[in-house]
Amino acid sequence: MDSQLAARACPSLRAHHQAFAWGSSSCASSFARSLSRSLRGKVRSAGVPARAEQPCGGSSSDSGSSSSGKSDPSPLHACLLRYGITNLAAFSAPKHLALSQEAVHSNVEPKLAALAAEGLSPKQMARILAAHDSALSCNHAKTFLPNLQLLQRIAAHADYRPHPKTPHLTAAGKLLADSAAGAARYLSRDPSKVQQLLQWLKGSLGVGLEQLAACNNLFNALMVSAAAADAVCLSLQQQQVSARQVAHMLLKQPTIFGYRPGVLSAQVALLQRHLDLDAAAALEVVIAHPRLLFGKLESSLPPLLRFLDGYMGEVGAGRRLVRALPSLGTSTAATVERSVGNLAAMGYSQQQIRGIIYKHPGLLSRDINSPLQRQKLDWIGRESPWTLDDFLSVPTYLLYSTCRLAARLALLRRCGLDPPSTPSCLALPSSVTFMAAVRKQLAKQGRELPWASWEEWEEAWLRTEEGREWGFPPLKD
Repeated sequence: MDSQLAARACPSLRAHHQAFAWGSSSCASSFARSLSRSLRGKVRSAGVPARAEQPCGGSSSDSGSSSSGKSDPSPLHACLLRYGITNLAAFSAPKHLALSQEAVHSNVEPKLAALAAEGLSPKQMARILAAHDSALSCNHAKTFLPNLQLLQRIAAHADYRPHPKTPHLTAAGKLLADSAAGAARYLSRDPSKVQQLLQWLKGSLGVGLEQLAACNNLFNALMVSAAAADAVCLSLQQQQVSARQVAHMLLKQPTIFGYRPGVLSAQVALLQRHLDLDAAAALEVVIAHPRLLFGKLESSLPPLLRFLDGYMGEVGAGRRLVRALPSLGTSTAATVERSVGNLAAMGYSQQQIRGIIYKHPGLLSRDINSPLQRQKLDWIGRESPWTLDDFLSVPTYLLYSTCRLAARLALLRRCGLDPPSTPSCLALPSSVTFMAAVRKQLAKQGRELPWASWEEWEEAWLRTEEGREWGFPPLKD
């Protein structure tokens, strides 16, 4: 009975009390020492002097000699551990350890439960909560939950297929997992400001939830201030840019709608000068490729143009390449140099690489050593009847997804049809045109295509072992 009272008086003795009940003599001795210290503390609290104040868990020497002297985890740590989050370093600041049990129960645990319900792993949940302090501290019911519910409504419009390795990850969960920092900032934003933005998007640009689902960077779009977006929109419309074009720009690169109009005008002027364009042509380029306005154009574009001039061995080559494919202008000189180096490492000469670049400069923006591109190269080496040289002869072929190429080749093989001499028919035609061509070949043999549409075939193929291997992009760590 005395030991139970002492354990309640000092929580750190609970572990000792349990060990004593198990009958271990060493633990019993440790418990006795802790009990003695606890009782001495009670005597001191009654006004009896003591030699020195000792913490309730014992001295440092005692804690070093007994592994059972560890204190209970903080309420936050205990909650995180229950959800499988074991790396607690990012949640160990004094403000984290000071959170009460009630605060954790009412404001943290519901967030973890909501994220887990979207299929996020413990590591993914931890990244979101650690990415921005406000994601952990914001009010769950008034802020976090309304924003998550809006994200679910937007994600319902997305064309989403669960990856076979993460079948429980929802469409909203995929958005959250792919951008932890963006998700953290959005989930903790004032929902009233988000609603103001949505009203402005619908009223001024005709952009609703369905259009937002196709946005390249959804969280950045949802973080834009309605007032800032309105100012940028007004500035663009004064330059005869239509509402439809403004909507396109926002969905492609929403971050620029947080800039001041004067900053954007300066960026357009820089692009005009470095690419030797007139004002109308420069504006037309940024409408189609708004990513060019993002970042520090003055420090990135000139080095890129100089590198391309030098590598191609011709002054002005860089300017011509970027004008032919403006999206190349969003790359840095370091990225392009790395891409050239990757091609050289694969055995291609400078002359061959120059030819590849002239055919399709966009290949310079692709990192051949990225997991996504490595998957495509693996498919070419293991499954494709064509070589990498065949693909590089028309570099555009490499810009199509592995899923598209692999699923179309698999259909030809399933139907017993010989593949064509080049990858052209796999890469270029629309799904409707491709299926029509396959039906025509089968009809000549008196056969019919067993699948009514491309979507029906692709869905069946994705359930096969081959489809699971090549039909989904590699998972991020």
